[in-house]
Amino acid sequence: MGNKKNLIWYLTIFDSVEKTNPFKVIKCDTINEMSYYLNVDSQIISNYYHGQIKARGVLKYCNITQNLKM
Repeated sequence: MGNKKNLIWYLTIFDSVEKTNPFKVIKCDTINEMSYYLNVDSQIISNYYHGQIKARGVLKYCNITQNLKM
């Protein structure tokens, strides 16, 4: 299990819904790890990342990005 594509996920948490001031940036290996930190189902996080659903709950304060591991 784990990260098979050697990707790094970055979970940026903001202090307001406007997402202007980052509160904390958390480096994650998998969406399941983000799910643990946010206490949100991993399927919801994946759907939010891929733009299939709008932000709701704690996701209104989050931004999710991924970068290749160098």
